[in-house]
Amino acid sequence: MSMQRFKILHITPHLGGGVGSTILGYLSVNKSFEHEVVAFGYTKGYVLETIKHLKIPYTDNITNEEVIKKIPEFDIVLIHQWNHPLLYNFLVKSELPPCRVVMLGHNSGFNPPNCYTKKILEYPDIFVFTTPLSYDVREVKSFGKVYNMYDVWSTEGVEEYKDVKRLKHNGFTVGYIGTVDYAKIHPDFLEMCKELLDCNIPHLNFVVVGGTQESEFKAEAEKLGIADKIVFTGYVPKDELKYYLSIFDVFGYPLAPYHYGTCDLVLQIAMASGVVPVVFDNPMEKYMIKNKKTGVIVKDKKGYIQAIKDLYNNINWRKELSNNAREVAIKNYSLDKLDKEWEVVFTNVLDFPKREKKWNVNRFSIESKDIFLESIGNYARHFESDFDITQLAKNKSWQTETKGSVHNYHSYFPFDRTLMKWSMLMRDNK
Repeated sequence: MSMQRFKILHITPHLGGGVGSTILGYLSVNKSFEHEVVAFGYTKGYVLETIKHLKIPYTDNITNEEVIKKIPEFDIVLIHQWNHPLLYNFLVKSELPPCRVVMLGHNSGFNPPNCYTKKILEYPDIFVFTTPLSYDVREVKSFGKVYNMYDVWSTEGVEEYKDVKRLKHNGFTVGYIGTVDYAKIHPDFLEMCKELLDCNIPHLNFVVVGGTQESEFKAEAEKLGIADKIVFTGYVPKDELKYYLSIFDVFGYPLAPYHYGTCDLVLQIAMASGVVPVVFDNPMEKYMIKNKKTGVIVKDKKGYIQAIKDLYNNINWRKELSNNAREVAIKNYSLDKLDKEWEVVFTNVLDFPKREKKWNVNRFSIESKDIFLESIGNYARHFESDFDITQLAKNKSWQTETKGSVHNYHSYFPFDRTLMKWSMLMRDNK
């Protein structure tokens, strides 16, 4: 019996960023199933061009009702999950017709508001984590490692980065690629840049590739008097990204201890490109990197600065780590490996009967602020009093404009007065 007869509907908030890259990477290699993708948000640029090139049916800006009408046509529904207002609006308010649901969690679950709740874990037939680290999340551990939980390490494939060559350039360049936001980057990032500039590394400079708050970071760098040593590029196309990787001497990737990453695509491609990463000892980074073999893991600011100095002073060690990182990344983060692991998940879920799916809530009385509270589970108790909200406001992961914060929900549901009040309280008490 040919697997081609089975059809998979991908439901995602959008096709941007790392999520879009991983989805498109998988779709580019899988031949066993027929796929269609729908997104609640808009898609722009190369992502839209890529999915058209793959000849995958795709609809963006789709409504909840339109998605529900499509579901009966498919054998499997794959929901790409993270705390996004449009996705939770769909899950909480909709009753799905009989279907088999696989849910892929695109965050680690350790750091709210991107967290795993009891309801979200119970919703699908199979829940897939993008890293085995998620089994240690408190809510996940309460289930135990049960039959309907899998892990598939997400990747967009690193094959095209394995041949990136070092280009001759002036000075010593420490590069960063990714989200430019203190919800992701270590809060002392620019301070560490400043201290490194005082370490007598000749012609030291920094390049920060990505967004979304690069203008705020640039203003902060100007206040610190180091703006002339840091280039903020904003988002760049893939070919330009390869150029920057070719001139990076070190991949300075100090992420905040509360960051939401799981199987960091940027770290994968930096390693595949042979750029030695220097990272903090957060769970994700420690899982991906073998200290002093494929990169350097540090405990604090002092260690970060010392690691970059050591890599500057010891070019042979840097080359050794570069070769090791490239070899490990090419082995672990291939699209072929990804395809085989998903084949197992989809084959197994086909043994499940189709069943109706609905969120355990009164759908007819729920308001937008309730959708936000549903998305954060037990953390909703922090929004029961103004005082608790002002205390929560001190945590940077709750202050980001995206990633499931109250600001994020208010931006999508601006007429909900409670969300407006909570967002204002959070902003006023940073």
